Amino acid sequence: MTESKLTLTTKLAGNRRMPSLGLLTAAIIALSACSLALAAPQAIVTNARIRLLPVDLPLAGYFDLMNRGDQALILLGASSPAFNMTHMHRSMEHGGTSTMVSVERLEIKPGAALHFSPGGYHLMLMHAIKPLKVGEKVPVVLKFTGGQSLQVMFVVNSAGTE
Repeated sequence: MTESKLTLTTKLAGNRRMPSLGLLTAAIIALSACSLALAAPQAIVTNARIRLLPVDLPLAGYFDLMNRGDQALILLGASSPAFNMTHMHRSMEHGGTSTMVSVERLEIKPGAALHFSPGGYHLMLMHAIKPLKVGEKVPVVLKFTGGQSLQVMFVVNSAGTE
């Protein structure tokens, strides 16, 4: 993680010193850019991929999430600048009928792994901002409790690959 310093100068307002609005705005922007650096340090993501489908169909994001920490991780969802909407879902089969349900949160116990894969948990990535190409890398931010987040680069695979 890179370190950055922000120095605020002040303007005199009466007898009090107050931060200038421009510098305060710059500080807020700088701090929001740092939010991705507040990643869940115990979360390890591997095998992050998006299965590309024809036309403007929703895409599925798959990955493996390992909790290497000593406390449970709670995954709340995801977002991506490449898509207008991103949701966590789980596919299930009941009596020969496949259903998909929205998932609000997932707990990963210490030392455990959670696999987002076809027929199970997945990210539903909807309304791509621009057409994606096989081999392209797409940023996805995983969001955890406590305001923690982790940016992961997902590689775009063709529909025939898992």
